Amino acid sequence: MSDNPALVALQRGLAVLTMALIATQFFLAGAGAFGATSFDAHKTVGSVLVLVVLLAVIAAALARRFVVHALVLLGVTILQVVLGSVGADEPWVGALHGLNALAVLGVGGTLTGKTFAGREPQRSPRPA
Repeated sequence: MSDNPALVALQRGLAVLTMALIATQFFLAGAGAFGATSFDAHKTVGSVLVLVVLLAVIAAALARRFVVHALVLLGVTILQVVLGSVGADEPWVGALHGLNALAVLGVGGTLTGKTFAGREPQRSPRPA
């Protein structure tokens, strides 16, 4: 585990941003499903989410904290994009897109919880 407070803070910040983007995705999917808007914003935020999760994997690797969990999140997030793309032509595959969204939410939420739990990184002692 890293004792670098900056890396831990980066990992936590990216985890919170990831969860905010996931919540936005659910909202935009609902807005699209009920005709309030098209799915264009949902697709765009999904692309941003993949980039943020990729950055979160890099941060996890640098901090040496929860790397495997971050990789699992990246995997289910990429699967989400694939299911959404294929689901445009194959409705039953598209139905799995909604189900996998719950996996993205669950994995992201547990990773966020892990980043805030446990011991705090040690800070350098202040000079006397």
